[in-house]
Amino acid sequence: MSFDEISERTYCPFARASKMGPPVTVTTGDFETELRGHRDTVAEFFRTARDNAYDGMIITFEDPSAGDTLDALVDLTRRFYRTLAELYPTVYFQDEPDPDEPWYAMIEGERFFVVSFAPCYPPESPRHTYGDPRTYVLLQPASTFERNAAAIDRRRERIHHAFTAVGKPYDAHLANVENDMFKSVMPIDPIDRHIPWWDEAWKERREGAGSAQDGRGGAVAPRPAA
Repeated sequence: MSFDEISERTYCPFARASKMGPPVTVTTGDFETELRGHRDTVAEFFRTARDNAYDGMIITFEDPSAGDTLDALVDLTRRFYRTLAELYPTVYFQDEPDPDEPWYAMIEGERFFVVSFAPCYPPESPRHTYGDPRTYVLLQPASTFERNAAAIDRRRERIHHAFTAVGKPYDAHLANVENDMFKSVMPIDPIDRHIPWWDEAWKERREGAGSAQDGRGGAVAPRPAA
């Protein structure tokens, strides 16, 4: 299985025809060190994304533990963003994120979005990896949405219905949240909850409150304090 094969199985009509930039592979659990080694590759992708009409860039994490549970994916996402913030001054964390307050990250003047596909997601999730033990982080430049805005608007409802028809609910509410920090980790159950991946104390608070979490079955994520 590869990300191309996962894309072929998606019900998003834009995924199969996407033009991707050079891929990056992280082979060990030392995510930070390896990502630092790819600094220039990532910067060049965003520097040229608009001119090259790129739709995304895939970063593959080969360590099976990177996303084998939702908690592991949350940890990976936090470490990933912290490393980006170290490498690029236009990536930063809000002190008190609010879902209704606009926030976004930029690299080389290009706003981007983070979408993760991981083995922790069950078959009914749009982020399922079909048995692939690797975790894939898709970096999507905002210019791809600007370029395809008219087509996206025409097909939006059709895409939602296609995912729902095969038991893979599309979280339109999460997609429309103003703050991009809240979109980086898709919940498992219930689908409409936000996961505050940036908050290291979230897991402890959740477990202390008695939330049921088996690592694969999902999490009940409390809203962070504003």
